[in-house]
Order: sequence, then structure tokens, then C-alpha cells
Amino acid sequence: MEETVKDTLENTPAGSEIDVLKEQLAQAEARILRAHADMDNMRRRLQREKEEIWQIAVADCLARMLPVHDNLQRAIATLPDSTWGQGVVLVGRQLEDVLAKLGLVPIAAAGLFDPQYHEAIVQDSESAEPENTITAVLERGYLFNGRVLRPSKVKVSIGGNNNE
Repeated sequence: MEETVKDTLENTPAGSEIDVLKEQLAQAEARILRAHADMDNMRRRLQREKEEIWQIAVADCLARMLPVHDNLQRAIATLPDSTWGQGVVLVGRQLEDVLAKLGLVPIAAAGLFDPQYHEAIVQDSESAEPENTITAVLERGYLFNGRVLRPSKVKVSIGGNNNE
């Protein structure tokens, strides 16, 4: 059972009462410091978890927006040259700006195939490009916070054209 200050003082000589009180004060101060450190650690952990949850939510939202963005880009590619067509192009640019501000970055899909960022959908046997060279981008890929949100779907050369 824990001894109270009063019990401790009654059982000790008068000269050591001050030492006992100093000891108890030091223990109380140490407990307070530990409690403050625990609270600071908890605040930091909660802030970190909150940021992680936010990033997961934004990534999910962006992943759901990508098909809409793709379809808008396809529609823009077939628009007639008219005033309303130019308006749709501006809406497409505005959407791209918003996605970029949220942290969405397009994956470069030129040069050599990198399985970390690209998904080979088709092999290109007709290309004169060296093996594992991207010859066409079928669907643009994106990064979010340095992680692949969606890989680029590409057409990859299987080696120089042998039909010469």
C-alpha cells in the first residue's frame, strides 16, 4: 500500500523530514515531466496519423477522378474548333491544375520500359526501336506523393523490326 506524506513524516525523525519531502517532490516532478512527454508524443502521433489518413483519402479521391479526367481528355481530343469547344478545353486545363495542386504528377512514359512505373499492355513487333523501348502510351499513369497511383499503360517494342 502506498504511504502518505503524513504517515511518512510520523515514522521518521525530524531531521530527515525535509529529505523525505524533497524526495517526494522530486518523484512528483519526474511524474509530471513523464506525463508531459507522453502528451507531446501522443499529440505528434495523432497529428502524423491524421496526415496519413488525409493522404489516403486524397489518394482515393484522385484515383476515382482519373477515369473522369481520361474521358474528358478523350472528349477534348475530338472537339470541333468552336467557342464551346474552347470552353471545354479550358475546363480540362482547370481540372488538370486542380489535380496538380493536390499533388498528382504524370509519369513520364518515354524511353525505356520501367516496370515500377509502367504496365506493358501490348508488345510492338513492328517497331524499329530497341527492345524494351516504349513506343506508345495507351493510358497515362500518375504519381501521388512519390508513389504510383496508377501505372502508365504502354506499348513496348520487342526489338528491331525483322521484316527487312
